[in-house]
Amino acid sequence: MSSNTKAATPEQIDAFASMKWAQPYLTSPEWIARERWRGGDPDTDIFCKSTMRANNGVTQWLELYLKTPPGEKIKKTASFMKFDQGLNGFPGICHGGATMAFMDEGLAYAMVVNEFLDTADNGGVARKHVEMWDAIKKGKPLIEVLKGMFVTAKLEIQFLGPVVVPGMVGIETEILELKEHKMTIRGVMKDAKGRPVMQADGIWVKIGGAAKL
Repeated sequence: MSSNTKAATPEQIDAFASMKWAQPYLTSPEWIARERWRGGDPDTDIFCKSTMRANNGVTQWLELYLKTPPGEKIKKTASFMKFDQGLNGFPGICHGGATMAFMDEGLAYAMVVNEFLDTADNGGVARKHVEMWDAIKKGKPLIEVLKGMFVTAKLEIQFLGPVVVPGMVGIETEILELKEHKMTIRGVMKDAKGRPVMQADGIWVKIGGAAKL
């Protein structure tokens, strides 16, 4: 789908060196990596871009996708997050809301990479966000601004184990169903040792489409 051929950098590989099960993703030329980014507009993506990283929160956030033949949609992605004490809830455990946010973003990346991949490196995501904010500020109804965009319609989460802080997690994601107006995506979150700690199944639908749950 894209000419982007960037593998994980040595610094990114080193950041997750203790997560042995992640190394095949980080070192394989078949997996394309980039630091998580949804555009540089100051009014966009504040929660993940700033809030979760503040006060010793997230220190590394990497997203990858598995290359596919030209013309085929991307079906598999992965995300890796490293974080410090700033995300703790119960002593020594990552707050459940933070882990759910990680999962939601991990699943959403599978949608983002299919919708915006061809323009992402040229600011495609950023341009879309700026266009949306401009329309909202001019008074255009939100439902009209979102028309044609995929949004989360359903998210079922199973907590399988605690996530410790400081620590790191990885999310393996697969698109199970991909239609014009609907995506069904499954993600499994694992801790640094590769133990499953969460599973989620999400449905994304296109605003203004005909998809039904």
